[in-house]
Amino acid sequence: MNKITRLKHSKNMSFKELKDNYQLLRDLMDFIPDVIYFKDRKGRFIMVNQAHAKGLGVKPEALVGKTDFDLFQKHRARKMVQDDAQVMKTGKPMIDRVERATRPDGVDNYVSTTKIPRYDNKGKVIGLIGITRDITRRMQFERLRKDKLSIERKLEALEELSAMKSEFISTVSHELRTPLAVIKQLVTIVFNEVVGQINHKQKEVLQKTLDNTERLRKIIDDLLDVSRIERNTLKLHYSLVDIADLVKDSASFFTELAAEKSISLEYSYPKKPVNIFIDVDRIRQVIYNLISNAIKFTMDGGKIKVEVRVLESKVRIGVIDNGIGISKSDLLLVFNKFTQVSKIEGVENKGVGLGLSISKKLVERHKGDIWVESKLGVGSKFYFTLLRFYTLDMLDKTIRDKVSSLIKKGVSIYFVSLLILNFNEFKRRLKIGAKILFKDLHAILDLSLKEVQSNNLNKQTMAVINPKVGKFSIVLPGATDRQVVKISNLLKLKIKEYFISNKIEDVFITIGTLSYSQKILSHDEKFSASRFSIKEIYIGSEMRRFKRVSLKTSIKLYLPDKKVELTESIDLSIGGICLTIRDLLKTDSQLRVSFFLPENKKFIISARVRVAWIRKIRPFFGKDVDKYKVGLEFISLEDKYRKFIASKLSSML
Repeated sequence: MNKITRLKHSKNMSFKELKDNYQLLRDLMDFIPDVIYFKDRKGRFIMVNQAHAKGLGVKPEALVGKTDFDLFQKHRARKMVQDDAQVMKTGKPMIDRVERATRPDGVDNYVSTTKIPRYDNKGKVIGLIGITRDITRRMQFERLRKDKLSIERKLEALEELSAMKSEFISTVSHELRTPLAVIKQLVTIVFNEVVGQINHKQKEVLQKTLDNTERLRKIIDDLLDVSRIERNTLKLHYSLVDIADLVKDSASFFTELAAEKSISLEYSYPKKPVNIFIDVDRIRQVIYNLISNAIKFTMDGGKIKVEVRVLESKVRIGVIDNGIGISKSDLLLVFNKFTQVSKIEGVENKGVGLGLSISKKLVERHKGDIWVESKLGVGSKFYFTLLRFYTLDMLDKTIRDKVSSLIKKGVSIYFVSLLILNFNEFKRRLKIGAKILFKDLHAILDLSLKEVQSNNLNKQTMAVINPKVGKFSIVLPGATDRQVVKISNLLKLKIKEYFISNKIEDVFITIGTLSYSQKILSHDEKFSASRFSIKEIYIGSEMRRFKRVSLKTSIKLYLPDKKVELTESIDLSIGGICLTIRDLLKTDSQLRVSFFLPENKKFIISARVRVAWIRKIRPFFGKDVDKYKVGLEFISLEDKYRKFIASKLSSML
């Protein structure tokens, strides 16, 4: 009598029921990924599932009657047999024992094993049932979790130490400033012969003392800046300024400084004013650091060029020299704290190596990028970018005179500006026409002012409309904070509804509260946008001339040395493409790229591009491979490619 027949008689089950139950058991054994096996009292396999047999490279029936000694190395088989004996002797199961094992293919892994005793009808142990599960991934995650916790604890400890260090530097630096100022004042008094005459030799000694006092003051200021940056207590005070004017302010000083070494210092500016919102003192500090370094590390008779260029949505400042340059290995260290890579004798000891580190942090606080390109013995190129905003550059003389008059009377001024990006293209698809658009916007302003219910505001409000370039600015003199908040909210709501109803897209709106500085204009002084400081500003969206769409596709980049680098894009617009690369490219260098859009791999797009900006990507933890994010502008793109990209981008927006 076979097993099924015996079960049928003992349990009074139908043959079909027994067969179905057996099939369920067989399915479980065959398809579960865990190893399952049955053993008798002598450790011989009675039944194994497909997973167990597959792991050993045989068929299930080939394992029946074999023991662990037939399949595994002696030391491992002995351990398994001991565990089996313990389970069958005590009748207590072994649950979820984690062990490190080696698979037949030689790969180490981790397994969780459970063994339970198997009984006959009289309750006697006649063998065991074993289940083994591969938990290698679980152990890896557990190890990663522990590593993460360990790293987090170390980082917390480092952050605590860093905070203590920053606090210590701040305290010491503050304590040093006062006695240093006193020393400088006393030495100056003696140097100026206020307390009596001194001879020429004594003046020389005092002059060296003053020079070193100034150098020490600069070091203390740098240490304080580092401390404020690390503690996140550095506050930026934004002003609207023409960036070219800011660079020009120090031009005469640096020209004289460069002339002392017979260095030619050249400046290049945009033809039109470029007003941007920055902390003037901090960006001046960055410019000072870069030009000072260029002069310091350029040999006598060398050349330095300082240039200001306007990109699509950024302003880029560059300081280019033909000095001693920086080695490739040192380029990675240039912006680190307390690091100097100079090789000129006597120069490397002047300073503590904080200038470039501070410059990097200040540029990043302005949401800009800073990078360096250099070759030892050839020279260096330091670049940094700042975001480009538009506000007061559309004010004509009549409005400026009115604003100037109000400022002299101490009246606060509020500005609300609207700029339509890429306006020439925008006008071509604008059905209602530019004049009607700005007429409607003016009506929205009037309606908003009426809802605020202020006749005084209605009388003094000035609207500056420039439909040719897509600019609309509102000047609100004498408004209260509550009024300007209400007007701003109404304008945002109503303009948004207007754009949606007329299907107008790609509009950039800035709404800001600006006030004049405490200094009162004299009658001879003229209105200057650079005298305004921002109290509050809201940006509707990131300003970009072209709408960008996230896009991942393979890129072929043809480098100047005839090498081809395969990489991947980040985003794409009708004006250019952003991608990541391994090698640092030269700014303004011209290259060729080819790529395809994922939907049409047969249509290969090829174009000449210019390197506009570069940003180093911080490596992931545990990886030290340098990668750069690069903005490439199209400089020659055939019409068929331009139309194809435009149509695809339109469908993706």
